[in-house]
Amino acid sequence: MFSDIVALVGIILGFAGVALTFITFFAPGHIQKLALKNPRSWVRIPSQTLGNTTYRHRIYSGFTIDVDFSEPVSEDDYFEPWMDALHRSDPRAASYYVTLFFNGLPMDRLLFLQYDGTRNFIPAPIMQRVKGKVYYSFSPRQKSFADIVGYDYFDRPFSEVADIITTSRYNQFSLTHYDDDLKERLEALNSAINAFKSKFRTFK
Repeated sequence: MFSDIVALVGIILGFAGVALTFITFFAPGHIQKLALKNPRSWVRIPSQTLGNTTYRHRIYSGFTIDVDFSEPVSEDDYFEPWMDALHRSDPRAASYYVTLFFNGLPMDRLLFLQYDGTRNFIPAPIMQRVKGKVYYSFSPRQKSFADIVGYDYFDRPFSEVADIITTSRYNQFSLTHYDDDLKERLEALNSAINAFKSKFRTFK
């Protein structure tokens, strides 16, 4: 009887080893989707960098998300027209990178915005140009990250905040009135994020 139990445990551990090997070397991208699915599966842990905020997945512990508050991308003067749709008694706003790691290797990176002072933290909307106008929207991937690391002063879910932004009259505006400096800055940020993804795509 005892030998049967030992054999069973050995088989289970063998399967577990194969599964962990598959997750680690062959399918981190697939497991990443599962890890991001349930925001309740993430827990905040002490960060290795002073000022940053770090989260770890309860089951897939190799996955961590780091909010890089220690190095802002843009400080205080950050503004886009869609922000007028939101309550902002404090005009200060800043942007920061949020990076997903797997076993210490960066897998994905998004730009987040902290506005109304430090009361709210959401992904920076995606800018799209359609027939001479600029529109802002959010991707499902941004929602997944926002549900884990984002926060709202009024305790609204991110989906509600996103609806306010995307359905607002401030969501679209003519390119002829577009801030050239802001345009160049956003394009530079998008290029930096795309370069980051290309650099570490081999780890997926």
